[in-house]
Amino acid sequence: MSSIRFLRTFIAVAEQGSFAAAADRVALTSAAVGQQMRALEDEMGRPLFERSHRQTGLSREGQLLLPRAKRLVADYEAMLEDPERDLRMEGEVTVGGIISAMGLLANCLVQLKAVHPLVSVTLTSARSDELAPLLLAGELDAAVVVESPRQNFKGLSSSRLYDEPLILLASAEAQSRTPGIRELLATQPYIRYDRNTATGARADRVLRRLRVKPQEILELNSILGIAALVRQQVGVSLVPLLQHVYWDQDPALAVLPLPGPQEFRSISIVEQGRKRHLTSEISKFLRAALT
Repeated sequence: MSSIRFLRTFIAVAEQGSFAAAADRVALTSAAVGQQMRALEDEMGRPLFERSHRQTGLSREGQLLLPRAKRLVADYEAMLEDPERDLRMEGEVTVGGIISAMGLLANCLVQLKAVHPLVSVTLTSARSDELAPLLLAGELDAAVVVESPRQNFKGLSSSRLYDEPLILLASAEAQSRTPGIRELLATQPYIRYDRNTATGARADRVLRRLRVKPQEILELNSILGIAALVRQQVGVSLVPLLQHVYWDQDPALAVLPLPGPQEFRSISIVEQGRKRHLTSEISKFLRAALT
């Protein structure tokens, strides 16, 4: 690869201080070194050297290029030494996830670890609006988040994993006494999901469409916390039907589909990009679990 050869020569000139001294190191003539450096400057579109009669120093642009050139050459040489290195799944990866997806995410990461034991995973949970800045700052390599028009991931790779429809969650006891959805919302204490989230706004949209003004008693930002209160017959709530939670198999709960057009929240995985070979494998395990 000519560009790698040119970068090796560039590093030699930078460290030796002249084309002549660099020529000995890279086994070329001084004229050949000069020709390569002119070609490199043409390719980069900027001067890389400040030339004098006795010494060749780096320009400001050359100084900025030098550490990157060293990294590129080192990576290329490492690849030549171990051609299987980039094909192996190994290294450290930090993954975030919304709290309601942690069970699914943790199970997938355990399965990934069994298949790729050299991968070290750190898992953290937070709200979507807390995960977004961590991704943008490079503190997370990937995160499972709720899609929202309020979040701008500035070109990071994002792909949808699944949709969760909004449903009415009630206790089985309340549903046995009051089977109608509008009646349940109008007569039972209402536990609101965080109105500052896109999901909370969707729940409000459902209430307006159904023309119901519920008897609100609490507002929580934890869907699992809301489910626990509903199970204790504290009230009812409009929440997303979470994946891999199996509320419909809980004898204490009633999962009731909403009439009319469905409201969904969409769950995506966002990848930072630096460790794409690892995060794309995590995405693959998630998709396998969902099917």
